[in-house]
Amino acid sequence: MDKHMTYLQKHASVTKSRISNFLADNQWKDVNIHSSLYEQRVSGPPHVKLEVWSAPGQERPTFAHAVTQEFKEASVGQSFGPSWSTHWFKVTLQIPKEFAGKHVRLLFDSSSEAMV
Repeated sequence: MDKHMTYLQKHASVTKSRISNFLADNQWKDVNIHSSLYEQRVSGPPHVKLEVWSAPGQERPTFAHAVTQEFKEASVGQSFGPSWSTHWFKVTLQIPKEFAGKHVRLLFDSSSEAMV
């Protein structure tokens, strides 16, 4: 077995910590995987406006019904639940001029079962 693999298996907590730093948005954000994948990033107003409408109870409204509802401002880190509830999101994007000619992606992690 490769001596490097043995070290990784023997010191799993150290390995997991190093991987976590490589993925997290913390003190290493300028040199982690996100800095390598994304040349430029923006978040929040005025670039991203996030709104939500939460269906009452356990209703599963149609698209036609949901889009006529009053959406309220939502923010990154806000929690929506319980897990069996339904929430409709409206996202308005303003792409910066500096992004012209580049691939643009919206990263949205609901930490739940979701459909776009």
